[in-house]
Amino acid sequence: MTIRRSNRRVFLSGVVPGCVAACFCLRGSEAGARSSLARQTAPPAHKFDKPVGRPLTYLQRMREQYASHFIPYLKVLERSIGRAKVIETLNALSVVEADEYAKQVVKAKGKNDLTVFKEDYSPSTPGISDMLTIEVQENTDTVWAIKITECVWAKAFQEAGAAHYGVAAVCAGDAPFARAVNPKIDLDLKGTIMEGKPACILRYYVKA
Repeated sequence: MTIRRSNRRVFLSGVVPGCVAACFCLRGSEAGARSSLARQTAPPAHKFDKPVGRPLTYLQRMREQYASHFIPYLKVLERSIGRAKVIETLNALSVVEADEYAKQVVKAKGKNDLTVFKEDYSPSTPGISDMLTIEVQENTDTVWAIKITECVWAKAFQEAGAAHYGVAAVCAGDAPFARAVNPKIDLDLKGTIMEGKPACILRYYVKA
């Protein structure tokens, strides 16, 4: 399945991008890699289409997406309108994007149950195990709970001294996304690595 953005968590980066996918993670990137390979085997139609030929690690990709332009822009914006307003705007954008992306996911998958999130964080999802370290804590028909102990998004934002923006831009959309996929499903998110916690505890559950 290929969705417009590779991950809900990286929607603000503007690179194929919305944790979209942490979660439907790198399906779009995988398709992009195949496309890049195809371009390498055929002469480019124009010099602008010539492959750059510089592979990136997952962390380098996050740094390029966020730390090189996006975060510096937010810091400039903060001086103009204040940190609180920037964070408020990022939170609002996260909710809008979560709703939009949920519609795409449900349409593409043809379902809106808990398996959407189980597949989202499954090791079979391309790239997910390279960007997050995940421990499954509960897996039933009504609950899907995981513990994330390493997150490449958190590392990139923390390195840039912008974890407060990372919470709003990357983490804030997780619960709205769950509810937008299915109003009967919610997410209990107990802290995040982005905030400085030792782990992110995500508990998706079907409401009684």
